[in-house]
Amino acid sequence: MLRWSDETRTLELAVRDLAGRGGSTGQIALSPGARARLGMAVHQPADEVSWRHVVLVDDWHCVVNARVDGVVEELDDYTVIEEIKSVAVPERALDEIPIPTSWTRQVQAYLHVAEGLRRPGPVAHLRLVSILDGSQRVVPVPRDPGFADWLHRWLAARVHAREQWIAHAQERKRWAIAFPFAELRPGQAELLEASESAIHRGTVTALEAPTGLGKTAPVLVGAIRAAVAQDLGLFWATARTTQRWIVERTLADLGLPLRTVVVEARAQACEACAAGGCEGTAEIVDLSRLAAAGRVPRELVQAEATRQSACPWALAVEFAAQLADVVIGDLNYAFDPDSFLRPLFGKGAARPWAVLLDEAHQLPERARDWASARIDDALVDRVLAAYPGDLHTPFRELAESVRLAAIDDSPPWRDLLASFDEIAVAHARLGRPVDGDPWFELARAVMRFATYADRDGEEVVVLHDGSARVLYCRDPSFLLAPRIEAVTALVAMSATLEPPWFWRARCGVEDSRFTALRLPSGFPPQNRAVIIARGVSTAFRDRRAEADRIATLLDDCAAAVPGNVALFFSSFEQLDDLLGRATLAGRDRLVQRRDMSHADRAALAASVTGRDKALCAVIGGALAESIDLPPGALDAAIIVGPALPPPGIEQSLLQEYYERRFSDGFGLASIHAGMTRVVQAAGRVVRGPEDRGAVVLVCRRFQQHAFQAYFPQEWVPEATSRPGDALRAFFSGHTRTRERV
Repeated sequence: MLRWSDETRTLELAVRDLAGRGGSTGQIALSPGARARLGMAVHQPADEVSWRHVVLVDDWHCVVNARVDGVVEELDDYTVIEEIKSVAVPERALDEIPIPTSWTRQVQAYLHVAEGLRRPGPVAHLRLVSILDGSQRVVPVPRDPGFADWLHRWLAARVHAREQWIAHAQERKRWAIAFPFAELRPGQAELLEASESAIHRGTVTALEAPTGLGKTAPVLVGAIRAAVAQDLGLFWATARTTQRWIVERTLADLGLPLRTVVVEARAQACEACAAGGCEGTAEIVDLSRLAAAGRVPRELVQAEATRQSACPWALAVEFAAQLADVVIGDLNYAFDPDSFLRPLFGKGAARPWAVLLDEAHQLPERARDWASARIDDALVDRVLAAYPGDLHTPFRELAESVRLAAIDDSPPWRDLLASFDEIAVAHARLGRPVDGDPWFELARAVMRFATYADRDGEEVVVLHDGSARVLYCRDPSFLLAPRIEAVTALVAMSATLEPPWFWRARCGVEDSRFTALRLPSGFPPQNRAVIIARGVSTAFRDRRAEADRIATLLDDCAAAVPGNVALFFSSFEQLDDLLGRATLAGRDRLVQRRDMSHADRAALAASVTGRDKALCAVIGGALAESIDLPPGALDAAIIVGPALPPPGIEQSLLQEYYERRFSDGFGLASIHAGMTRVVQAAGRVVRGPEDRGAVVLVCRRFQQHAFQAYFPQEWVPEATSRPGDALRAFFSGHTRTRERV
């Protein structure tokens, strides 16, 4: 990682920063600790030395730090430099291993540093050592006379980018950062001020505002004003890719010479990364064309990566870290301990960053998955089927040991992981591809158990679920706290953060650093009807008996809505059952399916236009939150049930944990989760001050105080046994004031 000091005009870097990524050692199912131990064993004979070499670029001192595996000085007037690489291939394949550019560049850097330090007659070679059988291959690396010029150009490109950032940081302090629209809606001024204040003060601020109020523009304006004043970068973290376009459009509307880039998932950005053979950013990486573009589209990143022989993903990350004002990416890149972007959020980052987190209510649930895992009979059976015969007996025996561990009261997960490490070399000799190999999946699951199963505290528990052993994270605060602490400020936005203290606790945020602001809807309350269909139950035990009544109710409600309607169900099973019974007044059905891709879901959302459409989707899915339908698309949303999490041992453990910690187990574990999804789904209707629409809540449980406690303050619910008539009364005599798409 590049380390800058603008005051002393110094750049410090390691040789590995010059080399880029790459150099596959073969696929091997090893834990990180075991891989490190094997690597140390391979390097043990070497006499590692550390060198520092200064290259002057303009008036910057570029300090190259080199840690050389082995140096034998003044041997017949030669300095022999050895770089050792461990590889997971057997002796028969050693001579066929292609030598990656990153490896030879690393050795060239050592030769250059040795010459700069006036070591006598430096020569170098690579020593490839197989961790499978100990065989070795020595590859001479002749000195490249053009490397000194290459290194100077490499450093000059980075120094030029840094000079660009320094000049840009000064220039943007003169920007007039105005709100991009003629006037602020009610509540937007408060959002703008809260966002700016949070970043100035370095707080974690939760902003709760109704869906459709327009959070993106005021939050961005306030954040950019504060970031400009403090020389910060801004990272807009999204829970789903469907929301990125709104941020990009708003940034364009600001009319500022902002430098922005989207950091995609690595496998989507780079085909070589997806295939596991990418050498990373291995060339000069000139960022000037991206900087000149300002708002950098994906196509430009791809074109520049091709021109410079660079990894598109790594190029986007480097531009983000060095020159971008605003970076847009998945929340994993800011908060996941295993995948956060170290050039932005790691030690030695080029500048500090503030994070703007959209759909913040999803962060705790996403983080719980990072410390959870499952091992069941189906996974073990897949391993047994894939490894038949006497040759594979050790693999089947270890897989059976894992099966037994899944039913044992005190399985030795660390011992099992050690067994996987011991057999990993034998597995690598088989040369099996990673994709589709259940052995790798089983090894990763065991690794996760070994990491978290014995952790002190109650946040993570191990439990039985039939024939499965489940690692279940109840509280992700221990994972999130260090990552949130590492950012300068965090602005967390959502329409559903009630109660804010509960979100804070699950994210591990200290109370002294936390602030919260909740804004009511600025839309006329008479423009939204909230109708509770009483007298019917969607509880699981009642679904079969009530199914025909609910289907009839849905038909009546659909017939009462003059425009388009959305129907949100608690599960795909419920969706399939009720749609099989209902006619929906003959409307054109746009139905979400389990296996839909992101592109398919986006296309389905975009098709909610015209009239007489019925969008049918599940609560909690991408079509019920984190996506914007076309303006004015819906007149009503019918929500079938409060979408409580299904009962089970995991849910019981979560409820028990919340009861002991917060004295409200069922409310926080079940009702809070379900009603968050309900309110998000209801937010697809009434997206602007001129919109009129209705929300129908189908289940008598919505009349209970425990559920209504999570209703938005602006909701004024009406309970009726004839919701269709209530809808007709609401829509009768009113004409639409907005133009229908």
